[in-house]
Amino acid sequence: MTRQVVRVEGIVPVVRGYPAAVVAHGLVFVSGLRGGRSDLDRSFASLPAAFRAKGFSDFPIADQDESGFAADGWGAHENLDSVIKAAGSDETQVLRIHIWMRDKRVFPVYERIRMAWQEVPAPSSCLGVADVPGRFGRSIGLEALAVVPGQNPLFPGRTTTRTFDNKDFPSAGFYSQAVRCGPLVFLAGHIPIETRKPGNPVILGFADIPEEGRFLATGRSHPDSRQGPIAAQTWFTYERIKDNLAAQGLTMKDIRHVAVMLQDIRDFGTFHRVHSHFFPENPPALIVCGFNEVGHRGTLIEIEPLAVDPRSNLPVREFDWPCRAPFAGPAATRLGPLTFFAGVPGLGADGGLVHHSRDLGDAVGRRVAADLERFEKAPGFAAQCWAAWSLLKAIADRAAIPLDRLTKTTVYLKNAADVWIYEEIREAFLSGVGRELPAAEFVAIHGPGPVAGAQVQIEATAAD
Repeated sequence: MTRQVVRVEGIVPVVRGYPAAVVAHGLVFVSGLRGGRSDLDRSFASLPAAFRAKGFSDFPIADQDESGFAADGWGAHENLDSVIKAAGSDETQVLRIHIWMRDKRVFPVYERIRMAWQEVPAPSSCLGVADVPGRFGRSIGLEALAVVPGQNPLFPGRTTTRTFDNKDFPSAGFYSQAVRCGPLVFLAGHIPIETRKPGNPVILGFADIPEEGRFLATGRSHPDSRQGPIAAQTWFTYERIKDNLAAQGLTMKDIRHVAVMLQDIRDFGTFHRVHSHFFPENPPALIVCGFNEVGHRGTLIEIEPLAVDPRSNLPVREFDWPCRAPFAGPAATRLGPLTFFAGVPGLGADGGLVHHSRDLGDAVGRRVAADLERFEKAPGFAAQCWAAWSLLKAIADRAAIPLDRLTKTTVYLKNAADVWIYEEIREAFLSGVGRELPAAEFVAIHGPGPVAGAQVQIEATAAD
């Protein structure tokens, strides 16, 4: 594999030692980016006059919060643009972007920023988070995947297949519903709102979906009021995804990886039952996290799929969990030269969470985690980090992938102050001494894993 590490003067990595991006097989895996730089003091007054003239009142107190966010958000996109250009591409070739915001109330300001930077927007997901870790981590963070057109015939460039303004399937905001890059189809995060009806109503419960979607309904108000909202929203969202795929000649069977964002991590069990209904056989690799805010007000879930066009004949191979499978789906899926891992929490051999250093199966892990436990803000974090990296390595071994072929890791954790503990443990498995680390992002949220008690989860991609 030809691997190019991208570093850009002035753009500081979220955590020291990581590159701004890694290019592999013509794809650009962009690390987490923030709005600041080490060599530039950006302010609202430094933004283009045409942008400042729209949507702001020009009164200091009235504009205070939004103008500060605007400077931060503009800077994040400017940094993204610099990194992608340094990799040999540009923002027209972004395949997917994740936006982390401390306060989604200022989302309208962000949308104006994005419209200024991306004439044809990429598929995206915008989530509210507890914190934006790293230097210059103020109010917004971005991570992205892009392509360098013409570098690899397998991934020749981005083609937008479902635009944000298509009449059959309107977007909820300024983002494209789907793009293609060779055999890969990237869909935006889908949320349970009916954009084809006036007012874009939110799906609230079983009464808002057809009878065929109410297979978990009991007819009793107490249980249905608890599981009905998430069950109905999950069913509706997957139905919209099915419609979106069908418009591109694809089916649900073509989905190979799914990222799921829950408003309340306690909804995972009900979500999983509906998820299994849509994928009764060969379910995709799955990652589930609990974010501080998902989608619109009232939405409980956002689902972001990655599909493969079967007409491309791209080789697909799945790898089982080396422990008891914690949820439906493989531990990793290889799509041609790329491997997309499921979310990897800190699990033991029984597929359940470890909670303390004494729960770890190896002596070195017990000793290292025990030494770090006295510093952790989230109890169990050190032990789960060790268990998650042990499990990630075991999955990679099954796929015959050395850890130094990881191109990107996104680390979900409960407390940003624990990042250094994660780094101490990561160093034991994947050293940055004498070799380049993968691109990386760190996201602080209330539910880092699919169940309560999960303190960390690693999402990873590798390239042969």
